[in-house]
Amino acid sequence: MPQILSLSEHYRKQLKQIAWRIQYRNKVRARSEQLSIHTWLETNEYHSFPAEEFDSLIAVQELIDSLPFAQGKQIIRGLYLDQQTEAQLAEQLQISQQAVNRWKRKSLQYLSQKISS
Repeated sequence: MPQILSLSEHYRKQLKQIAWRIQYRNKVRARSEQLSIHTWLETNEYHSFPAEEFDSLIAVQELIDSLPFAQGKQIIRGLYLDQQTEAQLAEQLQISQQAVNRWKRKSLQYLSQKISS
């Protein structure tokens, strides 16, 4: 029994590391982009982006819109589309940074389950 528990802990640790790497890569990529998706959608300059990119942007917007909680939508948009920090969002929404982090995790978990199902 202890071996099974240690094996599950081992895999859980590996999954957390993989998730962290994916999140870090996405954050670095998002910071390197000069024009945020949200701003791009507001300016309606569709002609300057390839069709594949446009389709993926629409898919991202639809995924975010599928979140069942408004607070989660606001936080995901702020963090990933508007490239705000957790501290900036916490101040803007008048909640703690820890609450922003919890909403982010909850929303990402929901989106992950939605994508994998």
